[in-house]
Amino acid sequence: MKKFKGLFIALFAIILLIVVLWVIKTPIIASYLSNKLKTEVSMTSIAISTKKMEIKNFRLKNPPRMKERYAFQAKKIEINYSFSKLFSAPSIIDSVTVDDISLDIECSNPLCTKNNWTTIIDTINAREKKSVSKKEVLIKSLVFNSMDVEIIGLGLDFTKTKKSHVDQITFKDVSSKTGFPTQQLIAAIFRSAGLKEYLQGIIEQKNFWENVIKGFTNVGDNSFEEGLKAL
Repeated sequence: MKKFKGLFIALFAIILLIVVLWVIKTPIIASYLSNKLKTEVSMTSIAISTKKMEIKNFRLKNPPRMKERYAFQAKKIEINYSFSKLFSAPSIIDSVTVDDISLDIECSNPLCTKNNWTTIIDTINAREKKSVSKKEVLIKSLVFNSMDVEIIGLGLDFTKTKKSHVDQITFKDVSSKTGFPTQQLIAAIFRSAGLKEYLQGIIEQKNFWENVIKGFTNVGDNSFEEGLKAL
């Protein structure tokens, strides 16, 4: 009888631990991402199964002294995977789909080549150089759907705001070895917003194309690159 009582207590403790971890999983993951991205991250809920993860109301806070509170907001992020691929070499994530996005770009110089996002990325890069993971992660498909973009301070005129809507941006085979395709994404946003003159200012920076290509391991074709070069 005592044996069964001990087993029951142990089983109850395990169930209680699982319940507690399930309840606090959202703040735990938010804290992990905040540490990884070196800026505050929040979300209202996260659901995890054996095949996918779904995050609701993901928000990335802006650096200090910015006009808007958040640099990036997404109503839903869905990550699809299989355990066999996650534990392969490299670790493979089938797809990441980000829906209903609000993106804030706040310029720090007239051409907007320095902005809140360059600050965020510089901070991430500076910290990540100290702790580089040998484990490669490959995202087969990264899709951004329905993105509302607000660009503040073009020409350092903070009384004017440029707004644009981007239906979809898709990246293929994004590898952790080469990094997140930040420059490609910003270039695609500026092009879609009709800001060719400002995009040209970014393109003329030294080593721009080397950094643009950096985010891809296998693009499939060079239409994105050729389209931007044709501007």
